[in-house]
Amino acid sequence: MAPAVLVIRRQDMDEVIDEKGDALLDRLAENWTPREMRDLASTLLRLADSLDQDWEPPQSKSIFRWPNALTRIEKNALNLAMKARLIYDSRRKRRELIPAEYLGEPAWDMLLELFMQYSGGAKVSTSSLCIASDCPQSTALRYIAELEKGGMVKRSSSHHDKRVNFVELTDKGIIAVGTYLDQH
Repeated sequence: MAPAVLVIRRQDMDEVIDEKGDALLDRLAENWTPREMRDLASTLLRLADSLDQDWEPPQSKSIFRWPNALTRIEKNALNLAMKARLIYDSRRKRRELIPAEYLGEPAWDMLLELFMQYSGGAKVSTSSLCIASDCPQSTALRYIAELEKGGMVKRSSSHHDKRVNFVELTDKGIIAVGTYLDQH
């Protein structure tokens, strides 16, 4: 006996998604703070960024490598990313008590976000990085340019959508942020 096949029309799925989406948005509006909604939006942007990438694991190489700063950080990247997440979240909580203009370090917030995404093998779109900086987009773009000029980050275009640019840490940026996280 042949297995049963369920056929779902696209129009039917769109209606179900619209109904569920409307219900979800209503619940979000009732129960979530604007900050929580922005965090969700940021997470969804990162998810879209990762789906937009043609990520493939690096080609296999020799198992042995002379240990250097970069390889030590790469080896411990997930633990360091958890530290980065704690620092990043702590900085967000601080802003609930103290106005953001007294605590501004958008470049550091960007470096932490880039390190967290690096540890998972992902790139971050420029727009996602601007959101992570928690400052106006024009200010965030200036900081990205400064970080690029300093050799801490590099930009690249998406292979799928030429309107999307990615930002990622350079080896210098990985070593700098990773060493800081390892020592604190």
